Amino acid sequence: MAKKGIKFDLPLCMGVLCLVGFGVVLVASSSADLAESKGLPGSFYLAQHLKKVLIGFLAFLVGLTLPYKTWERRARPMLYAAIALLLIAAIAGGRVHGARRWIQIASFGLQPSELAKLALIFFLAGNLAEKADGIRFFRRGLLPSLVMPLIVFALILKQPNYSTAATVFCIAVAMVFAAGCRVSHLLALGAPAVPALAALMISSPYRMQRVMAFLHPEENAAGSYQSLQALIGLGHGGIFGTGPGSSTQKLGYLPMPFTDTVFSILGEEFGFVGAIITLLLLGLVVWRGLRIARNCADRFGSLAATGLATSIAVNTIMHVGVCVKLFPTTGQTLPFISYGGTSLLANLFGMGILLNISGTATDPVLRSEVSPPRRAPTLTPRAGQVGARRVPVPRGVRA
Repeated sequence: MAKKGIKFDLPLCMGVLCLVGFGVVLVASSSADLAESKGLPGSFYLAQHLKKVLIGFLAFLVGLTLPYKTWERRARPMLYAAIALLLIAAIAGGRVHGARRWIQIASFGLQPSELAKLALIFFLAGNLAEKADGIRFFRRGLLPSLVMPLIVFALILKQPNYSTAATVFCIAVAMVFAAGCRVSHLLALGAPAVPALAALMISSPYRMQRVMAFLHPEENAAGSYQSLQALIGLGHGGIFGTGPGSSTQKLGYLPMPFTDTVFSILGEEFGFVGAIITLLLLGLVVWRGLRIARNCADRFGSLAATGLATSIAVNTIMHVGVCVKLFPTTGQTLPFISYGGTSLLANLFGMGILLNISGTATDPVLRSEVSPPRRAPTLTPRAGQVGARRVPVPRGVRA
């Protein structure tokens, strides 16, 4: 009899571990000069990051070992708690660069939007799993499913945190699409969203300045400074990079080079080759996540895997897009690599749950426990009978 154990997607696990390890190297390389310029030890940010990596791996192990169905039962209270934290951040949170995104707890800055994003994935997966075919109906299926995502979207937008709000939007669209909603219904909802986003853009001078700096950088030197410096870093790296620790853009040219623009430092020190390897590892994580979603027989597990993979994909596209000047400047970390607390914790916890889903979705022993194969019956030969007439065995079932 086969021994029971933790079964999971090994390529996905190895990809995540490699990315976290590479992130530690980049944080060590890109943070020392900034720490010393502030009168801190050169290893200050690295030590802080290693503490958060340790906490993140504890969360990773919790997600890996507990049955993923646990989060289906707890999704609703988790989401309500995350919304409460968003409200607290909006009212009493610390203001940094004009935004209220964090709640300071001792020396740890908690970012409720990252927790809300994760809780929303579980809530929406459970909600869509209950509706089943009802999602194909516009009024009693699709619209009620989008109420909570819209609330979370609005609260995060209020901070303001446009990149995370856009991520929540993309996750919700991907999950309702995977659940089976009609494309025509999504297009009907998307049609009024375009003028609404345009109105949102011109309603704030701050947002308008960022968009104009993106469209006309030569006329908005201050607003386009960060994106241009990120491009300079990528270009300086060439094919093979300048070498670990030898970046010039981290010497005060890029603000917080180990968070929002860490991909530029990566490209400068490890070159085009290092950047491509990193993107391939992130692509591996997303691909394996979507593969788990496709192979999972449980509807909740499949939709949760879709949301988790989409979150990593959208975060990566936004971060890299800002560094290569495809998008206006916005604050978005690179998953598993950027210095961070809540984002790293949420991503590692999500990957632990994704690996837990992969074990129940792909392990043949677990599948046989759910639906054990039957032994096909045979007939005993009677007296005077040459041989026994065998009952045909269905294809795929062993006798």
